[in-house]
Amino acid sequence: MCEFCIQHGEGKKWYLQAKNYSEELFNEERKRYIAEFFAKIEETVLDDIGGLDRLITTDPAAAEIKRRSVMEKRKREHYGQVIPIEDVEQILDMSLIVVRMPCACRSILKGRFDARYCFGLFTFQPDPAPTLEYPDWTRDLEVLTMEDAKKALQKHDRNGLVHTVWTLITPFVGVLCNCTASDCLEFKNRLRLGLRQFFKAEYVASIDWESCNGCRDCMKLCNFGAISYSPSLQKCYIDKFQCFGCGVCRAVCSNDAITLQDRNAIPMLAKDW
Repeated sequence: MCEFCIQHGEGKKWYLQAKNYSEELFNEERKRYIAEFFAKIEETVLDDIGGLDRLITTDPAAAEIKRRSVMEKRKREHYGQVIPIEDVEQILDMSLIVVRMPCACRSILKGRFDARYCFGLFTFQPDPAPTLEYPDWTRDLEVLTMEDAKKALQKHDRNGLVHTVWTLITPFVGVLCNCTASDCLEFKNRLRLGLRQFFKAEYVASIDWESCNGCRDCMKLCNFGAISYSPSLQKCYIDKFQCFGCGVCRAVCSNDAITLQDRNAIPMLAKDW
């Protein structure tokens, strides 16, 4: 299991542990962190990511030290994991309040505050709520019913958005994000810089060749370049080391040829996070 499951999940999936959503964890430190997050997000990107980007080309050894430092800092503050839609719905079933809000990555990359692909999660009524004095972020906050939240997330799944769940000072779980490799800063940093700011899912996708018709629709949806096509066999196949286990490829498979397997049950992948 992933590192967080061992440390914060009592041997189970850490993001399905009710204690990690508890009101007891929602202390003044975390309220302050949420309020300051929006004020410092661009500064964080410039300092941590921008600095690492420059070091990679000028000083590889220093870049590796910087990379490890950033990852350890993120594990303490704001770290995540890819999850499939089934686990998303289990999280929603545990929640009392779901708030849809602007996507931080799209605001930085594209200046868009109208792209609301992030969801704040609460299993309790936050009182008082964190004070956010940033109108760009707060004007589009929207409290959803559980039914509407599930419909929105199911739509994101069909559209190929990868679901990730995040801590707000570990192990408190507070945010569910939906993004693509082209829009998500964390995806870009991991794929381009090797900066692991989130775990792969507890799963890995598998294609049943008997059912696969070789349409390649799943290839178009994969955010991680894990699916390839064999012209000789006219079938698709998955590189399990490249696969992050998000499961969104299943949504476009007309033959239901793609399933998710437990990553921990495959010896060569059991420690590949």
